[in-house]
Amino acid sequence: MMTIGTLSLCALTAAFTGPAVPSFTGVVWNADPSQSNVTLSVSQFLVAKIHGTIPIASATIVTTDGAVIPLSVGAMLDAARLDTHDRARDADLRSDRFFDVQRFRTITFASDTITATGRDTFAIDGELSMRGVTRSLRLDGTFAGAHVDALGRRHARYEATGRFRRSDYGMASMRGIVGNDVTLDITIDAVDRD
Repeated sequence: MMTIGTLSLCALTAAFTGPAVPSFTGVVWNADPSQSNVTLSVSQFLVAKIHGTIPIASATIVTTDGAVIPLSVGAMLDAARLDTHDRARDADLRSDRFFDVQRFRTITFASDTITATGRDTFAIDGELSMRGVTRSLRLDGTFAGAHVDALGRRHARYEATGRFRRSDYGMASMRGIVGNDVTLDITIDAVDRD
């Protein structure tokens, strides 16, 4: 579903059309939870893929100097709302065999460094924490566009992908049936906090 890591954002000046846009120095962007989520996917029986979503409860992206590449990214996911559209499977995934949401309701990601890899792309190195375990995670991020909504609020859309091994977080159940590598696809629609 996502690298869930912390994302730094590039300045967005070039992304807007129309009149000149003021500098975005020190801009703090907050995720719009209704438009942001993480999709997880894992193989089953080495053939099929299981997909599920975890809502982003909150996320903050900081940009500077009018760039679209972030300076930092942080996110918190609500693991208790994991949804694969199968009630029995969701209950199993929320149990202590997998995400153990009774004890560890949230999953967090915080970026350590963000490195530009292109005009609108970047690598985010950070730490993913879930089930009481913290591991390094790299996310490949992209600035996917910007717009101003009907209320005059500036939005920036970021996407990122990453991968982690579930066994690194103590989720060893059903090995051989369900794959160990979990892919994250992250979408954050961020709104200028000011």
